[in-house]
Amino acid sequence: MRSLIAAALAVIIAPAAAHAQMAGPQSPPAAIAAQQGTVQPPPSRIRADRRTIARAYFVLDSTAMTAVETFEAVVGRSRFVFKGGGAEALNLWRGVFARVALSSVKETGSRVVVVDDEVIPLDIPMSIELTPLEIGAGWRFRALAGGHVVPYVGGGWLRMAYKETSEFATGDDNTDTAFNGSVMFAGVEVMFLEWIIAGAEVQYRSVPGALGDGGVSEVYEEDDLGGVTIRGLLGVRW
Repeated sequence: MRSLIAAALAVIIAPAAAHAQMAGPQSPPAAIAAQQGTVQPPPSRIRADRRTIARAYFVLDSTAMTAVETFEAVVGRSRFVFKGGGAEALNLWRGVFARVALSSVKETGSRVVVVDDEVIPLDIPMSIELTPLEIGAGWRFRALAGGHVVPYVGGGWLRMAYKETSEFATGDDNTDTAFNGSVMFAGVEVMFLEWIIAGAEVQYRSVPGALGDGGVSEVYEEDDLGGVTIRGLLGVRW
């Protein structure tokens, strides 16, 4: 009797065990969907990656002018602080972005003459105003630190307006003109609260042929109104 019962159990259990081995462990629906590529990122992430984003910001630029000796002679320094603002459109195509920015600085000095490498002030007050307009584009790299830090590079066209006036000057002595140049930049942006941005940037500006036609700049053989700029920016995005 016992042998008959054992044989019957073997007949019943063996097919079930074989079927379990052939079927293997069953994958949960989520794992199957992931293997088939049907799981999608959260909708909010998709929108953030694909939509065109605009941002506006204030800028504070510290620029070491290329024409060092010219500005040292006229206003007593060659590093100026520009203030202004800008705007950008992001995600135009992958990492491509476009920008426009405008800033200005006004410095006061004196008209001078240079005799035997000696700067002689003429005690005629003079003001110099520089207003650079930037129109450019660049590339934003993959975000770091969980998407909050983004490095970028770019370049573009620079229009430098230059104005020079003094109280007792004639029309020929005053200057109000503009010159074309170029700008290259690299920086990093940090995002706070998903809509506040802050950043730091280094620029190289080149505006050749702007100076050197008479006056102090001709004595020092300096003709470039460009320079190296360190920029800080703070703004919002939407």
